[in-house]
Amino acid sequence: MKGFADQIRRAVIIDDSRTSQIILEEAIHSGPGFKVVGVANDASSGLDLVKTLSPDLVIINLTMPYIDGAALLTRMTGMPRLCKLIISEQAATNVFMARKLESLGATLCLGKRELSENPQSFLKKIVKACDEIEKAASDRGSADLSSDVSRRSGVRRLRGDVDLGVPIPFDEDDRLILLERARLANAVRENQFDLITRHVAEQTDFPVCLLTFIDRDTQWIKSSFGFATGQTARADAFCTYTIASGDFFVVRNALTDPRFMENPYVVGEPFLRTYAGQPVVSSEGTRVGSLCIFDTRVRAIRPQVPRQLKTFADLIGCMIDSRLALAA
Repeated sequence: MKGFADQIRRAVIIDDSRTSQIILEEAIHSGPGFKVVGVANDASSGLDLVKTLSPDLVIINLTMPYIDGAALLTRMTGMPRLCKLIISEQAATNVFMARKLESLGATLCLGKRELSENPQSFLKKIVKACDEIEKAASDRGSADLSSDVSRRSGVRRLRGDVDLGVPIPFDEDDRLILLERARLANAVRENQFDLITRHVAEQTDFPVCLLTFIDRDTQWIKSSFGFATGQTARADAFCTYTIASGDFFVVRNALTDPRFMENPYVVGEPFLRTYAGQPVVSSEGTRVGSLCIFDTRVRAIRPQVPRQLKTFADLIGCMIDSRLALAA
């Protein structure tokens, strides 16, 4: 089996952020043994590149427009020699999330933090994963290494056969079950949550903070500060992207973002512009909801905001775990 410097492995990068593409491309080219042969901005183009170029490695950002990276994995079954790397800070640090992604076909989950702090370690892990994939493929011939998930191939759908055109989290089934168990899919206000949304709005200096939970086709605004509680269609919810991403999610200017520029809450009241959200995650790694802030004007996100949102999203996650324990 050839190792780190013995062969050139061909890589395809699938990421909707040009900045991330450049960072990943430079990192891959900086290490001997790899060559980037294709870069795609969306899942569909990326899948076409993989099928056309037959690379050794595909690097997938977990947050993708219209379809998340986990759903893309289920379209890559039947490729036993392809090493599938998921880039996600949360998946890299959350063993439950990593296991779920592996069950969908991911070979490895790494975070961009390790890439910036220890690029040699980042590259060596990729080399080891590629070596293992090639050895397993040789041992099994042309067997499908992802047979346990082949039955799940294809895009996840909602409302019967209607595709809402929004990213669907890879743990969608677990998410819906947990929401039902915890009785969170409603707009009934609870003081414990209201205290948090008010505090987050004040700490981040944003006029609006929401805690939302999204079921099969509805976004429920469970708590809010600066905005009315109630419900919206899932197809119109910014928070569905936050939940699917599994990480801090930002929209700098919704009016110029192709995913949101025609959204009714962008072109109409409240004329949303800047949005930032953090997933609320249970102790088992299930992405239950989203804690978010937004403004009606375009503005910068201060460096401390991601940490502030994550702290309180984690607190809400603990509150939900306690809620489930009491209901058991």
